[in-house]
Amino acid sequence: MIGVYLVDTIVLRKHNGTDTWQEPSATTDETLRAFIDYKNRQINNTMGQLVVSMAKIMIRPRIIIVSGFNTRAAGTISYKDKIVFDGVEHGIVMMSKMRDFSVRGLEVYVT
Repeated sequence: MIGVYLVDTIVLRKHNGTDTWQEPSATTDETLRAFIDYKNRQINNTMGQLVVSMAKIMIRPRIIIVSGFNTRAAGTISYKDKIVFDGVEHGIVMMSKMRDFSVRGLEVYVT
């Protein structure tokens, strides 16, 4: 049901961990359908700081991960990932799961 509302296309640039010298590994891009709600919002990030998010992006549910980037499974998302839309790469500030009766999704707030 949520698929009807996903009218925008975004690129999820996945962080794939670091190498032995702690340099970031190459990223992988995944194209997703989403709904982008362009609106400035004040939200608390993961560290409790008040920040301004420029958009809320709604996507299908994914598993939020915080470790194990080198052996990453499909259908995951992390705070170290980037979201690309309108030709600009955006950092992820906050993610929350949403549910409305039988419709499940993930809200991602970006800077």
